[in-house]
Amino acid sequence: MKREDSFRRKLRRRFKHKPGPIPWFLALPQRIFFRILGLFPEKVVYRFSDSLGRLALLFGKRHEIGMSNLLRALPEAGKDEHLRILRASCGHLGRAGGEAMALWPRRDLSTLNERVEFEEGSLRLLERYKGKGVLFIQAHLGAIEMTTTVLANLGFQPATPMRRPSNWYLAEDLLKVRNRIKGEVLPRDGALKRMLTKLQSNETVVLTFDQNSHRKPIFVPWFGHLAATERTPAALALKTGVPVLLSYCVRQTGNRPFKFGCQLVREGAKAATSEEKLLEVTKSFHQAMESVILSCPEQYLWIHDRYRVRPEVE
Repeated sequence: MKREDSFRRKLRRRFKHKPGPIPWFLALPQRIFFRILGLFPEKVVYRFSDSLGRLALLFGKRHEIGMSNLLRALPEAGKDEHLRILRASCGHLGRAGGEAMALWPRRDLSTLNERVEFEEGSLRLLERYKGKGVLFIQAHLGAIEMTTTVLANLGFQPATPMRRPSNWYLAEDLLKVRNRIKGEVLPRDGALKRMLTKLQSNETVVLTFDQNSHRKPIFVPWFGHLAATERTPAALALKTGVPVLLSYCVRQTGNRPFKFGCQLVREGAKAATSEEKLLEVTKSFHQAMESVILSCPEQYLWIHDRYRVRPEVE
């Protein structure tokens, strides 16, 4: 039996992506919460947002999805280990929200690289491609907002497509933070053409594409099981011939709480965008992301329903 929508949910749907008094009122509790949270010391913000993120496990469906995804990715680990990883993962999800909405608005983002430890060889690799068209790919791992911030502070001026939150005012708050770095946030509509233009003009594009895709996906193995995946990253790489780098930024303890790494996934080379080639290239991207995720599974977003869309043959 289908659950009847609440009055609040109906209001949100009716005023989705629209300004006005009702969307403003609906966003008010969250905006006040983040303003107050931002007044506290960083350690308090992280501790509280971590605990808040773990509340996601109270939703039975998310808990089930997370455990199922971990069983696919780490079949040799036991149920207790899966649960430990899932709890830590939800905590890092909360930390990411605290960073974006409470901590980043009050920080000078241009100085954040001082708090970053770079993996060996990462800076040399980035210097090699600076000033050239580069496609960066990433997964929802660790401090995802930090990857574009680090790249912007190194002079790459990354362009990043973003799906706006449904509430107009919450979306504007998030955009204000993202627009403070030397980059560009691209709306989803028409983003493909703009990304193509930027790469052909020796600029940088950052794509996060490890989530379930609805629009003409290709089905590529993700931790051993077919998953509906965006074809955009592979298509851009083949069409423009730009090099593709995998970037990631995980949290750690110490004076430098972030660790940034990147690796070359594909040398620059143009090729025909046939279905077979798209599958081949996307599979190589997935393999690179999987390897990095498994090196730090506690910081990956496991509660996303990655396998929701299925091939017609199933």
